[in-house]
Amino acid sequence: MGVVVSGVTGAAFRMVGPVYGLEVGLGADLIALFLAAYVLGGAVAQIPVGWLADRYDRRSVLIWISVAGIFACGATIALAASGISGVFAAAALFGFATLPVYSISTAHAHDYAEPQERVELSAALMFLYAVGAIASPYVASLVIEHFGPEAMFVMIGIAHAGLIVFGFARMRVRPSQTRTAYTYEPRTSFLIGRLLKRDRTGE
Repeated sequence: MGVVVSGVTGAAFRMVGPVYGLEVGLGADLIALFLAAYVLGGAVAQIPVGWLADRYDRRSVLIWISVAGIFACGATIALAASGISGVFAAAALFGFATLPVYSISTAHAHDYAEPQERVELSAALMFLYAVGAIASPYVASLVIEHFGPEAMFVMIGIAHAGLIVFGFARMRVRPSQTRTAYTYEPRTSFLIGRLLKRDRTGE
């Protein structure tokens, strides 16, 4: 559910966000900066939200980050007429509140997986993300056409409200799993990765 909502949110904003930007008065030259503000907000969020998700029930963190996502949707609507600075600030806040959803959701799923299941699980999560990402731009364009640019954020807010309800329901059904400890894995070549692994394990 988390990765589907992440796909709905991210794809709608990235694909239809430029249309929203034009509708609220941004020039074509500012659309790239508008999307960059969204990505920057999400990048800043990864460390503090990841820190919380490694120390508390990941479902609780997902619920609270979804609450923040709904708030960010409302702030984006409220700041639409406040000028370029307000629109950019809202985009950064929206990215901060919504981009970590995928990371937390996949981490939570892998907490329940055996080592031999991780490849298939990752493929399944990517498929579910794609389901949300394929459908949401089309739906977002329809709601913008019929109800105005703010309707896209209402749609995204409803998706996050559904994730909150689902999260509470799952917490009643299954207790929290022991969380996988964080391990720093730099993106590098296979050889360097093996050397770093040998240094960590002392082998």
